[in-house]
Amino acid sequence: MQLIKFELYKIFSQKIIYITFILLVLFSTGLTFERTEEWKKDIYREWEGTLTAEKVKHAELQYKELEMKTAEMEMGETYSEEEFTKMGVYETIAMLNNVKMNVKQKLTELESEDNYNTELEKSMLKQVDVSYFAYNKGPEKIIDYTSIFAILVSGAMLLIGLSSIYSQEYSTGVDNFQLSSKKGRNSLMWAKISAALIYTLVVIIAWEIFNIGMNIVQYGNEGWETSIQSYFKYYFSPYDFTLIEFHLLQLGIHTLAACSFAITIVLISSVCKHSLISFIISGIIFAVPYLIVEILQPPVWREIFHFTFVYVMNVEPFFDRFQTVNLFGTPILSPFIAVVVMVVLAIVAVSLTLRVVKNREVTS
Repeated sequence: MQLIKFELYKIFSQKIIYITFILLVLFSTGLTFERTEEWKKDIYREWEGTLTAEKVKHAELQYKELEMKTAEMEMGETYSEEEFTKMGVYETIAMLNNVKMNVKQKLTELESEDNYNTELEKSMLKQVDVSYFAYNKGPEKIIDYTSIFAILVSGAMLLIGLSSIYSQEYSTGVDNFQLSSKKGRNSLMWAKISAALIYTLVVIIAWEIFNIGMNIVQYGNEGWETSIQSYFKYYFSPYDFTLIEFHLLQLGIHTLAACSFAITIVLISSVCKHSLISFIISGIIFAVPYLIVEILQPPVWREIFHFTFVYVMNVEPFFDRFQTVNLFGTPILSPFIAVVVMVVLAIVAVSLTLRVVKNREVTS
């Protein structure tokens, strides 16, 4: 326990991690503040609840009435803020109704298919329920933050905080004492890994508190019980999750991927004698898959890159559509594969770190 405390002290005594965190969370806000007024939420509350056929039809008629007003507008005239808000309500209701119709259509199409994953997709689609409508901008923004800015915050904080966890000691010669100490190499390695994982959890908890606080203050906390399909990014998702269920799952997978990446950084630091080299190599492992996919857009092996740290921490690519891996004729959902890959990478990284530390000789 004393070793872990000492390693944590070394990590958290780095002033750069606090400066970096503050700058990153400020950057993530865009230096803007937008608070949803209560009267706008009240307009949504008028339509809150189960979307019956009558309610959908009424919303469609109301939307058409607003559209007809366009023809009567004079040059430069536009809708009022209230009318824009109502249009947003009607469009969201129409979108949810379209999701429902698309699910039915997809199920009909699947009846004539016989692929290895057809039955799984059918069973999942039958569970999709988009019948509940409510104002949910707060939860949407929280989920969005976790899919975008949280990757940047977690990645940067892990790189800056952990890249020198071994390397700094090699460069200062402290490793000679540690490798020959009574505590032993293995104890020291496990202390470093434990400290790295604790630091990772602290980073995630810190940005999640900021994420929830910032977005609830701006947009409110209503709508967690709505389906993920009510958020346009997950329009084609076959998963029957509410926003709160998805966010908890999103946090869990992000945390697993971040912990796996943290252990990988410890491995790289154990090999590199210079912190800068450790930082660069770890940064390349984290960022290059994203650059390859988004810039080069390779037609081959593109899906393989989705099982790297940056994409698994993003989570979104595994839930926005139906994706499976064919394992000897058995369909395995991509999120399960991503979790297994992260666990395997963490185990491999620990094993390799153990080997590196075990074989490292005390230098003169």
